[in-house]
Amino acid sequence: MTIDIHVHAVLVKELTDNRPDLLRDARQLFDLRTSPQPLSTLLGEMDECGVEKSVLLPINCERSLGSKMPSNSEIADLVKREGKRFVGFTSVDPNAGKSALADLRESHDALSLKGLKLNPAMQAFDPTGPDALELYKEAEKLEMPVLVHTGLTFSNRFSVRFNQPMIYDDVARKHPNLKICMAHMGWPWVLDAVAVTIRNPNVYMDTAGTFAGTPIETMRQITSLVSTRIIENALSDRLLFGSDYPRIEMNKMYKAVSSLPLRRDIIDAILHGNACEFLGES
Repeated sequence: MTIDIHVHAVLVKELTDNRPDLLRDARQLFDLRTSPQPLSTLLGEMDECGVEKSVLLPINCERSLGSKMPSNSEIADLVKREGKRFVGFTSVDPNAGKSALADLRESHDALSLKGLKLNPAMQAFDPTGPDALELYKEAEKLEMPVLVHTGLTFSNRFSVRFNQPMIYDDVARKHPNLKICMAHMGWPWVLDAVAVTIRNPNVYMDTAGTFAGTPIETMRQITSLVSTRIIENALSDRLLFGSDYPRIEMNKMYKAVSSLPLRRDIIDAILHGNACEFLGES
């Protein structure tokens, strides 16, 4: 079975029907042009490629962009509908200071959300600033893994100054019990992301799309930068399958990752075992 660590719930029709501004924000802020699809479509894609669970990711951009895509409570509602198929993450705004810490605790205690999603570019925060450091400390205390966007964004409206993977070397060393996944392997700073991951046993990367085009081309691009020998010897337990759905079709990313020229046990770890470790699931 497979776990997809990187699924955006921003175009789930059950949510956009109730909140039209979510569809507007998906278009204008998140640059997604596909049509909203019912939850059954996502579940069908999961079934097609044997994805047992998907991690649903929100982005709280309320202070920077006036939007929650979607809100934490909406993520929690989706998890309640299909509790065996979804793992819900929360997103809080580090710029909110103590309110962000309270939101994180509420997400953990009241909404039963399992991890934290951050996007420094869209949320306009400094990942090394005092507010962010307090947030990492609280997430570490609550045993909530963090998935953070690293690398480019699909729009140049947002600065990528704070999307550099090397930033998380110090964060990981200061918080050794905090599990951190750098999304998109930090592309185009892939080698920096690899260095940070190799140095820190609490750091992971996911396979969610870069800018190469198709998922197959994305994987070819990655393996042209990072040899399969390095992946097998140094990253085999820290690389996670992430599709970036709905920006990328889940089945196409699954086929691309499954076809990597790696040993079968390592492919299985990328598709499932490593995510279990990251999420703290058996």
